[in-house]
Amino acid sequence: MSSQSALLLTEIGKPKFRDTGHLGIGSRLPAVISGDIVGEVIGGGPSNTFSPGTHILSQALFNLPQGGGLQEYTILNGEYAAAVPDGIPDIEAALYPINIVTAAMSIFSSAGFGFPLPETDEAVGFDYAARNVVIIGGGTNTGKLAVQLCKLVGIGTIVVIASPANEDLLKELGATHFIARQDTNVEEQVRGIAGDDLQYVYDTFTFGDLTLGASMLSNSKKGIFVHNGIGQIPDTVLAMKQEGLEDRRILGFSHFIPSFGKSLWERIPGWLARGQIKPLTYKVIEGLDVEKVNHALDEYAAGRSGERYHVRIV
Repeated sequence: MSSQSALLLTEIGKPKFRDTGHLGIGSRLPAVISGDIVGEVIGGGPSNTFSPGTHILSQALFNLPQGGGLQEYTILNGEYAAAVPDGIPDIEAALYPINIVTAAMSIFSSAGFGFPLPETDEAVGFDYAARNVVIIGGGTNTGKLAVQLCKLVGIGTIVVIASPANEDLLKELGATHFIARQDTNVEEQVRGIAGDDLQYVYDTFTFGDLTLGASMLSNSKKGIFVHNGIGQIPDTVLAMKQEGLEDRRILGFSHFIPSFGKSLWERIPGWLARGQIKPLTYKVIEGLDVEKVNHALDEYAAGRSGERYHVRIV
């Protein structure tokens, strides 16, 4: 199902979409970037379930050259979309689509940790509290949402590794333990909390050397290492894992696991409406201002800004 949307606002995206042809965009220019979209439905296909005038949030369709959000009209897949809940400003709703799908898929899908998605039959009786989870890169937007999702289902131990500037916020969002990523003894601290029982590590942040996340997993029990970046685990680390280690990379696109994606999008509005997922910080660019958008992307690329920008189109 697809629905056409009069675009209100969109999250700007990252410089790799513009500069490196990430996801193949560079091979099919011109292309419209930005990935998180909130807009007003003006029409749809025969299976569309959203009435004209409904404000929805969804992920951009990056398989279409003009599928991004920095435009007045775009095409969305209504199976992976949801109405913006009452009380949630449109400008805030643009925070969620890609990051919440990425975090939820990493934690709840069969391609990630495989914990049951909340509010499903499989979740009934599942002992979330017995699970220990470490989240590397807790200060990223995906990391902050992953912490909240773990709290939502009652994960017993949520260890977060991030910059010290994020400690208070991450504890407020649900982290039971915080470790500064600059510390030289991160693995030692993790083992001081979980011993050799840690079986779930989620890395939202690292590209390249994945030693840290893999090393802290149990050496005597099978572990699952989920990460969003591209990297390698050294053979020396893998050799230490007596029961093996499952290395799983997640790209947070709803259509990668269609049944999971549909089920997830049915639940997102309720989490937002009930305040179980709290908003993150962002800045707003008013209008489709090329200079301001490119300046924001340049700041990202140069490492001078960790800000998230939304663009209000109309």
